[in-house]
Amino acid sequence: MTGPDGAELAGIASVPVRGGDDELAQLLGPFLARQDWAQSALGIVGAKSVPVRLVDAAVLRPGRPGLASVVVDAGERFDCRLHVLLGWRSLPQATAALLRPGAVVGTGEDADGEVLLYDALADGELCLELLAAASSGREHAIRSRVVQSLVSHSALVYDERLFMKCYRVIERRQRPEIEMMMRLDEVGFNHLLAPVAHWARGAFDLGLVREFLPGAVEGKALALTSLRDLLARSGTSEDASSFEEVGLAGGDLGDEMRRLGHTTAELHLALAEAFGLRPRPGGEAGSEIRIHGDYHLRRVMRVETGWLVAGFGDDPLIGPRAGAGSQGEPRTAVPLEDVADLFLSLRQVADEAAALQPASTLAHALVLAEGWVRHNRSSFLRGYLEAADIAQLVPQGRVEVDTWLEERVAARWSV
Repeated sequence: MTGPDGAELAGIASVPVRGGDDELAQLLGPFLARQDWAQSALGIVGAKSVPVRLVDAAVLRPGRPGLASVVVDAGERFDCRLHVLLGWRSLPQATAALLRPGAVVGTGEDADGEVLLYDALADGELCLELLAAASSGREHAIRSRVVQSLVSHSALVYDERLFMKCYRVIERRQRPEIEMMMRLDEVGFNHLLAPVAHWARGAFDLGLVREFLPGAVEGKALALTSLRDLLARSGTSEDASSFEEVGLAGGDLGDEMRRLGHTTAELHLALAEAFGLRPRPGGEAGSEIRIHGDYHLRRVMRVETGWLVAGFGDDPLIGPRAGAGSQGEPRTAVPLEDVADLFLSLRQVADEAAALQPASTLAHALVLAEGWVRHNRSSFLRGYLEAADIAQLVPQGRVEVDTWLEERVAARWSV
């Protein structure tokens, strides 16, 4: 069979459907209409089926149980490219193997008779096969678990040492996460969860395997712990101790923010090396580089060796550009844009924690939270500006940098 561009589709002949590509497309239409992630990608709710056209398919494991990777164009204009992992077994075997309801695609037939087609991620054995296929046979595991997610990828953890993103929404360009992680790894930036394998077929980025660190603590969790400790020790009266009196002991986050600032500067220097830089006219706020673009406390993690940066690239199903997401051009800007995002994140976490206080202590909690934000922003910026060679990317005048960041954070907070 051939795809929409006239090219022969690899492997489709081995997918056990009686009527070939037409029947497979007909089976996938109702299946995709039931999936939350596909509904988000297609902008539909309540449809019984969606138009589907086969683009590419490859059988990763023939026989029973079988496994195939199928790429389709879906929607009224066939303008949304989706990735389905298809598994099959005999009906009795499938009934025993499937781990969750709602995974069934339909029935098919192979040389040995009727089979049930289903979402392969509902089959523990096929999840293990998927790791081997995605890593070209270099990686194998004994155990796997699927991490539930409604975003544009399925997430799996293998033996608590590897993490795999299997992309469900296929982008028309190289996926920014792949591009960023691989290029940063090439230039020696090691403050990230190291990429282990990149799964692609032709022009399609299908998945990413990286290391998994069970002990990693998300930056937001550390920040909330610090704030809760501060507010718990602040007293109950409105004229209780100031932030400077109670905030710099116990749960103080300042040293960690200084380390994170230094790591962020190293990230920006690595991005400049990996993607190049260009001066801004007049030198306003420094040079422009390829930036992280969505840099906040949930994008960083603390491990024993220091801070790690994660979450490269916008998810196509999340945010103001949902439905397009990172399918646009990569974001190039001054590095301080990432710093402004992190500062805004500190403000959001502070307000979130203070809002949980009872009315009797809310006013004082807000004062303390404001002090916590100022202290941690200052610590972060001190670590950032102390990094060697960062002067080639950002202005070195502390007042100039502070003023620029205050304006950016205020503008974003008002949106």
